[in-house]
Amino acid sequence: MSTKGKPILLDGGMGQEIVNRGGKGAYGEWAVAALYEKPELVYEIHRDYIQAGADVITTDTYGSTRPRLRHAGIEDRFEELARIAGELANRARADFGAGDTRIAASLPPLEASYVNEFALSFDETAAQFGELMDLLHPYVDIFLGETLSTSFEARAFLQAAGGREKTVWLALTLDDHGATDLRGGESLAAVIEGLGDNRPDALLINCCTPDSINSALPILRASGLAYGAYANGFVEIPDDWEEEGGVVQLSSRADLPPEVYAGHAANWIEAGASIVGGCCEIGPAHIKRLRSLIDSGA
Repeated sequence: MSTKGKPILLDGGMGQEIVNRGGKGAYGEWAVAALYEKPELVYEIHRDYIQAGADVITTDTYGSTRPRLRHAGIEDRFEELARIAGELANRARADFGAGDTRIAASLPPLEASYVNEFALSFDETAAQFGELMDLLHPYVDIFLGETLSTSFEARAFLQAAGGREKTVWLALTLDDHGATDLRGGESLAAVIEGLGDNRPDALLINCCTPDSINSALPILRASGLAYGAYANGFVEIPDDWEEEGGVVQLSSRADLPPEVYAGHAANWIEAGASIVGGCCEIGPAHIKRLRSLIDSGA
């Protein structure tokens, strides 16, 4: 267990939790459709994570980028949906959170997850990250760039986040085969080195297998930054992944119940991780078990 105080506990997945409770799974609607069809469901999921013991809850904005909303035919609701997501997280915190519960803005890959080719230029990518940050700024404490697969996305996110007086966390996603390459093909060590002086307050690995996180821990430690991890509970993402098929193409693992997942998180904490939580298919029961792990060390 860390000797520098208790690790920060993130919440678990939002989009897959919505799907598991009856929401939609298609690209362009996954995660975001509940904001306009079942906003109380999003509120309830935030509540459940807070009651499970999460120190940080994350806005339901993974699907709320302009390209994703354009695909769903609702880009005109971009500002409205960001506002709804921010308000729901804040209402849940006010109703159920402790005084130190924080809210992170989910700032995802703008066009698609797990890809390394983009229609947007670097400047356009940074500008669109910045636009979403502007909208979420009144509602959040942390800008969390998550599930980023390339140095291109990471650098654009960090450029947009600079000078905004928010905590900045960068979460990169790795290949699922226990390697230390990002899904876009670059090595994790090279991507971190390429950040230069524009470094986040914390560096995380997310939305990949626990085994890949285990492999990455020495590289995270060498970065000199605070670091952490939150794995997903999917089977391995296929190499020919096409996001427009939606997450319905994926299936959850049967071998990551809360107790097993907590065993992985205990190893991350022992290795120096100061932030842990869960990504897709890691739900409130997992977060509750992690709360017990962090509080008791067992």
